Amino acid sequence: MRRGLLVRILGSAAVVGVAGAVVGAGTFSAFSSTTSNGGNTFAAGTVVIGDNDAGAAMYSLSDAAPGASVTSCIRVSYTGSLDSDVRLYTTSSIGNLGPYVNLTITPGSQASPSFPSCAGFTPDPGGDLYSGTLAAFATSHSSWSSGLADLPNAKTAWETNDAVVYRVTVTLADDNAANGGAGGAMTTGTHAFTWEARNQ
Repeated sequence: MRRGLLVRILGSAAVVGVAGAVVGAGTFSAFSSTTSNGGNTFAAGTVVIGDNDAGAAMYSLSDAAPGASVTSCIRVSYTGSLDSDVRLYTTSSIGNLGPYVNLTITPGSQASPSFPSCAGFTPDPGGDLYSGTLAAFATSHSSWSSGLADLPNAKTAWETNDAVVYRVTVTLADDNAANGGAGGAMTTGTHAFTWEARNQ
């Protein structure tokens, strides 16, 4: 009798096991379908501006007499991928000679730019970008927000491989107030011109 009971219990366990296996098999045999979108990427554009001065100054005068003048040309080029605006300014402090140094900046082109030579320079039809004193330039154009905007070839933006040659002329005014005399030397101090590009 005990043996019969044991056989029935084992038989029931076997049936439960088979039923569980069938249920389990049903759980992992569902229909399936997928779709995907691959090859995604994200890359930033570039804003890159440079010039051909090789780190040299456009002018450096000492012991200048009234009327002394220097003219230099610098090629500013844009190689970024994003259309940009370019502005010219200086963040430098200008010394006591600044009001007596006349500054003229003229945009144009050159067939064979070679800093600081202006040989073959052709001014743009629009004329000078700036004409006034060095001191006034520093006061009026001291940051991006107040910088002088210039566009190549009447475009609406600087585009990849655009370039402009700027002819920069500085002249000491014939004004006795520029004579330091007993009061000490008159000087502009070291200063820099900055062309900054920002994408539109």
